[in-house]
Amino acid sequence: MTLTRFGIEFNLQEDKIYLDSATIGKMPISSLNMMCEFYQEIGGVPVRSMSQDAINCTNILEDNRKMFADILNIENNQVSFLPSKESTLINALYSLDVIKKSKIITSFLEDHSILAPVIRVHESFNADIDYITIEEEANLISTLETKLGDDKQDKIVLLSSLTVTNGVKRDWKQIAKLCKETEAIFILDVSHSVGHENIDLKGIAPDIAFGSGCIGALGPQGIAFQILSHEIENRMEPLIVGNGSVLALEEHMFHLGGSGSKFEAGIVNIAGIIAMVNSLKMLSDIGFTKIEEHERKLNNILRDELRNIQNIKLMEIENVSYGPIISFGSDSFESHDIAMVLEETRKIVVRSGALCSHLFMYEQKYNDLVRTSTHIYNTEEEIKTFIETLASLLSGM
Repeated sequence: MTLTRFGIEFNLQEDKIYLDSATIGKMPISSLNMMCEFYQEIGGVPVRSMSQDAINCTNILEDNRKMFADILNIENNQVSFLPSKESTLINALYSLDVIKKSKIITSFLEDHSILAPVIRVHESFNADIDYITIEEEANLISTLETKLGDDKQDKIVLLSSLTVTNGVKRDWKQIAKLCKETEAIFILDVSHSVGHENIDLKGIAPDIAFGSGCIGALGPQGIAFQILSHEIENRMEPLIVGNGSVLALEEHMFHLGGSGSKFEAGIVNIAGIIAMVNSLKMLSDIGFTKIEEHERKLNNILRDELRNIQNIKLMEIENVSYGPIISFGSDSFESHDIAMVLEETRKIVVRSGALCSHLFMYEQKYNDLVRTSTHIYNTEEEIKTFIETLASLLSGM
């Protein structure tokens, strides 16, 4: 069953209200079809032989690399495609030349996909971790100025552009500028912003930007992307190597390909890349300003109405900006119970639990939360139905 929104046909059931895009986005039907067509018509792999299939796949890979780069206003050779954002981040952290003597500055608002790799690096290299508290998020830039200026230690700032815990939208351009001024390395997870708003990485930008292709970008599972500044790319030697990333190998050394391709070890997921880039291109054609305005309207309605429902509390911080992610707790009901009843009664899908964010949860009075997250395929009618259903359920549970 499919639905059409903004001229795009999505793989969504007409009677289901899907409010969990921060976990995984729903693909356009055309992206799903392009994956099938690739396997039916080509199904090969790039740079593995001189067969026509291999040549076609290499051309397809580079064509999609260019389309992806054009959307983000960067050069083709800055882009690498990898299997997941977790493997991307681990590879990036272990590839940095300063990691053994660095302090990593991150936040309690990040989830396990960022914090677990940071803790792994701490265990491996004794790198220091400096956490930004929830209270400090309201004055993030001044907090970072203090943390970046306290000593001469090499520093890495690792944050998301939009927090998956409670939807805080960070001014990453300002953070990038500050990191450049203080010579800190800035790594930015854009998984929950890309596809929702314009991400222009030309000029002042993170040293490393990365993201999952199956969330805001509306691609399939099993694909992620990495964007490196030219300066940082020259300082990085990939942790994960092999197969297509290797140009030549001798008994005790090997030589890697150039720029983006040197991080693409193994067989890259061509079908997934095609689908992700197609989805992102369709969103770009609609216009990210239009998408952002649509989602801002939906989330203003959500926040205003949720504040009026008894027995729930929004996870909000004063004096910060918010994107299309909202989380709330209840003094009276378990989040899983709320989520299950919403789905059973009106087929409304939300996320519930600890949100893969234990450090964030330890700072709350709740053991679990409900999270809603919208994308371009959601409507005002769906939001109103969700609010009415939630209010009715909580009054009667």
